Formats: sequence, C-alpha cells, structure tokens
Amino acid sequence: MEKKEVLVFRKQRFRTNSPLYRIRVGGDAYEIVEDVANRTNMTMNEVASMMIRFAYEHTQVIDKEENDVR
Repeated sequence: MEKKEVLVFRKQRFRTNSPLYRIRVGGDAYEIVEDVANRTNMTMNEVASMMIRFAYEHTQVIDKEENDVR
C-alpha cells in the first residue's frame, strides 16, 4: 500500500504577524483556507503558505512533447 503524504496543522494558541502578500483564489479555495485557519487559530496567510509549499513539494510538471517529468 502506498504511503500517503499529509499536511499536518497544529492548533496555535496565538496568531502570529508576518508580512502579507496578496494572491487571488477562487471562492472554494478561500473557504478551505478560512476553515483551516479558524480550526487551528492560524492566520489565513500561514495556512495558505503551508498549503502552497506542500503542493509545490508534491508537484510534477510534465512536458507534453517530451513526456519529461521535471
């Protein structure tokens, strides 16, 4: 059975302040980030950043012409 990678969030006592940058996401993605932020007491910025880094680390880009995995 293949081991499935998971992203774990630990509930925080206090929200932290960090520099903010804006990105636009669809409503469904916003609601997902908002839900996790509320459940973990993390900022939406922290949650979105963790999710993006996790997705990036588990992303493969395939060139259609060469079928190369990068």
